[in-house]
Order: sequence, then structure tokens, then C-alpha cells
Amino acid sequence: MLSKKGVFLYCNKAFLEMFGFSNDVIGKCVTDVFITGERGVMDVIRTEKPVISSSLTVKNERGISFRYPIHSSKGELCGVVIESIPLSLGKEKLQMLMDTIHNLEKAAQHFEQARSKHVGRLFTFADIVGESAALMKMKQLGQRFAQSNEPILLWGESGSGKELAAQALHMASPRADKPFVAVNCAALPPDLIESELFGYDAGAFTGARSGGLVGKFEIANGGTLFLDEIGELPLFVQAKLLRVLETGEIQKIAHRGPLFSNFRLIGATNRNLQQMVREGKFREDLYHRINIFEIRIPPLRDRLEDLPLLVRYFVEQILGGSRAKDFYVSREVFALFNRYQWPGNIRELKNVLTYSLYSLPPEANVLTAAGLPMRLVRALDSASASQTEPEGADEQAQAGQAATTAHPLAHPLAASSVPSAAQDRKLSEISAHAEKEAIEQALTRFHYNKSLVAKFLGISRNKLYKKLHDYNLLDK
Repeated sequence: MLSKKGVFLYCNKAFLEMFGFSNDVIGKCVTDVFITGERGVMDVIRTEKPVISSSLTVKNERGISFRYPIHSSKGELCGVVIESIPLSLGKEKLQMLMDTIHNLEKAAQHFEQARSKHVGRLFTFADIVGESAALMKMKQLGQRFAQSNEPILLWGESGSGKELAAQALHMASPRADKPFVAVNCAALPPDLIESELFGYDAGAFTGARSGGLVGKFEIANGGTLFLDEIGELPLFVQAKLLRVLETGEIQKIAHRGPLFSNFRLIGATNRNLQQMVREGKFREDLYHRINIFEIRIPPLRDRLEDLPLLVRYFVEQILGGSRAKDFYVSREVFALFNRYQWPGNIRELKNVLTYSLYSLPPEANVLTAAGLPMRLVRALDSASASQTEPEGADEQAQAGQAATTAHPLAHPLAASSVPSAAQDRKLSEISAHAEKEAIEQALTRFHYNKSLVAKFLGISRNKLYKKLHDYNLLDK
């Protein structure tokens, strides 16, 4: 392990013996002992991306090294880890080692997911699960808009993940180390919203707290204020909010003298604010002030190709990493999931899986349609009975089912991507088979152009080369 400046902090015995080092390598810079240090570890430090290439020491000892960046919970680079193997290693031992590295990657993923549930940790764009075109567009816009100080308006249906997107915007902004304050405007009575947002001084009114109340605007100073369901704000509070956004001055109740707050506003709604403006329920001037950057959070029915990744994520959350590795979801379940409209979006998917997995016997390792909640099955039956399928509906249904495997590296919990002969195999075996097959198909499609293959698969060239190592495809 090395520091973020490339200084050795720790080496295990195997690493020292492989390159002929002694313990005095600790404290030295990587470029002092490795000729390849500049294009290896130092490249990782500069780009914060993994680098896989050969290693050569100043004493002419050689090997193949995998160099990975280590990031803090805030996304800052903390250091670099090197995993090395000697060139003299036999093919069988090399394959065993690559399998071990592959398993370590999975273990690291489970650790990251467990860490993401730590109380107080905010989500980042990297934590938002999905690789569909709609979601990737949302992430790309969010990362760009996050650099500005202007308000952002999130529009999305209930359960689509608006607060997660707001947290990610905050974490991607220069204000990431400052407070993130969330307020659900729909959950507060109209007569309490003003005091919650603006606060009040002692003695402001009968029944006020003796020490007064610090408002959310004041708490969010320097950071981000997230107003969920902003369309529920009463008109008189909208007028005061507009003044805060224009001047930065907080009109704290019973406060003497000016009080200012420098916060970034993120608003969210599932309502049509333009229609509310026309109906006189939302101020037009405030609408234009908060709608500088608008981001649409796609509903689940518009990103069904993310279902395999989302199901994997929730299964691992619910069952835990160790049990989830030997668990898979049947094709019939994914067929039903692709027919369903998901009015409750991601939240509903999580609820359905939570019910289904807790309903299974402890020894069960597969989820079938029989384990799904009846409310979902009844909704599908009702929809089928009330609609006359148009011509070509079969083709549309097939296209919807194919969406579960649209991404070449979709996780094998989507049994639609699992060969029928492999139904009884463990999830890890199915995953490797599907992944190798996807890479081979991409290599053929792009005539073994590694850059095009990596771009098509949505991974870096370094990641692709590691996969080629894993599956003995480097001679392709």
C-alpha cells in the first residue's frame, strides 16, 4: 500500500520476496525502486483510475501489477494498492490467482455497499445503481450542474429517488464538506413551515421556545438546502423564499438586524409546476428563479434495463453479501417485472423484493413467481384483462424482456441472461459465463479492437484487459 504521494506504507512478505526488497523499502517513493513507477502508480495518482501493466524494478526484477486507487467516503484519493504476480507463474497458478482477485473484487463491492448504509453518509452519483441511457444522462447533467451555485429543480415521480439525486448533487459540488439539510415541505403544516425554514428568536410569539429556533436556511449556510415537494409551499412562504434567493437575507422572525445565509437550493417535485403557475398556486417569478437547471429523474418503467443491477443491489442489501452470492432470481420473475408499470418506482421494487425474500424459507436460493406478493400479481392480471393487446404486442413484450439484458455485463440475477442449462449452477459461475460470453461477442463485433470493445461494454481499457486476463482471452 502506498500514500497518495506514491510513498510505500506497507508491503506484505510475498511482495518483498517477489521483487527482492527488504523492509527498508517502507518510506521510499515508488519511482526510487520501480523503473515503471511513473507510468504505474504515479499514473493512478494523477488519473485516479486503475492501471494494469508490467513492473520493472531498478534491480531488473519483473512482474505484472494491478494498481488500484483508494478513495475516502468523500471521494478523495487516499492512496494506492498494488497487487503483483511474477512472470514465471505457471498458467494454472495464474488462473487461480486471477480467480482470487475476481473474488476479492466481489468482496470489496459487498464492503462498499455495506459502507454506503452507514448512518450519516450521503449518496454519490457512483452509488446510484443503473447503467441505462436515461440514468446515465441524468448523472452526466447532475455532475455538470453540481459545479454551479444556481438552484437546481429535480422532477420525478414518487419513489424514483429524488433525494438520492439531491445528495449526489451536493457531494459532487464544491460544498460537499458543508451541511446538507433536507426538508419535506409536504410533511410540515402550513403554519409551521415559515418558522422551520426561517427560524425565530426568543419571545417571538406565545409558545415559542425560550432559546428561539435556528431555521433551516441558517443551518444550511455554506452548504445545500434540499426542499422536497417544493410545490407544497404556501404562497406567502414562496414570496419570502424568493427574497432569500435574490438577496441571501433571511427574515428570521423577531430577529433584530440583518441575517444572511449562503446556501445552494435544490428543489424537488412530482407535480407540474408550470400548470400550478397557470392555476395561481405557484409564483411565476419563483418558478423561473428555481428552474435554472432542471433534471428529470427517470421512472423505473423508462429504465427497465437497469432491473438486473437494481435487483442484485437490493438482494445483497436484504440477504447480505455471503448469502446473495448463491442466490438468483428466475426468468419468470423478470418477465413479470418487465410487464409491470412500477407506479411506486424504485421504492416499490425494493418493497416487493423485501416481502418476497423474507417470505422464502431460510434454505431457499431462488426467487420464483410464486414468492411475489399477490398485489403485484393481481395488478398484472387486472392490466391484462382490461387491455386489448394491439397488433405487434408480442414483439413489444419480447423487446421489453430483452431490456433486462441490454447491457452486455448485466448481472446474472437477471435469469434472462442465464443459459437454461445453467439454472442449477451457482450465481458466481453463471456470472462468469455470461460476462465471458458478452466480451467474446463484443470482440467479434468490433474485430478485436480493444478500445471500441471497452467503450461498447462501458468499462475502461484497463478493466477490459483485466477481464481478458480473467477469461484467457488476451491472445484474441
